[in-house]
Amino acid sequence: MSTDSAIVDYWRLFMELSPRLAELTTAEDPIYDRLQAQLHHVDPGLFIELSAVSDERELVITADGNPELFALADRVVEAAPHLEGWTILALKPRLGFPESVTWEGVSVNIADVVFDPITPEDSDELVLQLFVPGISEQEIDSAHNALLRALDHALGEREFAASVQYTEVVPLNGSADDYIPLLKLEEFLKWHNKQRAH
Repeated sequence: MSTDSAIVDYWRLFMELSPRLAELTTAEDPIYDRLQAQLHHVDPGLFIELSAVSDERELVITADGNPELFALADRVVEAAPHLEGWTILALKPRLGFPESVTWEGVSVNIADVVFDPITPEDSDELVLQLFVPGISEQEIDSAHNALLRALDHALGEREFAASVQYTEVVPLNGSADDYIPLLKLEEFLKWHNKQRAH
C-alpha cells in the first residue's frame, strides 16, 4: 500500500469514527486503538493524541520527537478533511511546562528539575543533562521518558527537536543551586540561539 493511499484510508476511518471520538474518556478505548493502528499503516513512528473539552476537539499527529518523520506528519495533516468542531495539528504544539509528568509509575515534579547545558567542542549541538532529585538508578529511563514528553509539551515538538540534540537524566545528588532550573529552559534557549547566531 502506498503512503498516499494509507493517508486517505486513515482520514476515511477518522471521519467514520469522529462522532464517537468526542465521547472518548481514555486512550484505552478500542476506537483509539483502531485509529492508531490505521495511522501505523502510514508509518509505525506516527502516533495520535486526542483531546476533547466540551465542543473543542483536537487531534495531534505526532512523530514522538523523531525529526525524520516531521514532514510526513505535516503531509498527513495537510490531507485532513475539514471537520466541524475539530482542530487538527501536525506535531505537539507549544503549551508550556506541565506541573508534573509521570511515566511507568515514576513521577517528576518539573519545578524540582535542573539542567546543565553541554555543547561538545567544535559542535553546534546542545546536550541537556537533566538532574532529577529523589530518583534511583532504576528509575532513570522512566524519568527520562516522562521528561521528553514534558519538553515536547513545553517547547513544541518541532522546536524541541531543532534546539536540543540530546538529553540525559541523572539523579541529583548535589545542590540544585549549581544548575539552571528547567522552568528557565526557554529563556536559556533564546540566549543560546543568539550566541550561536554570532
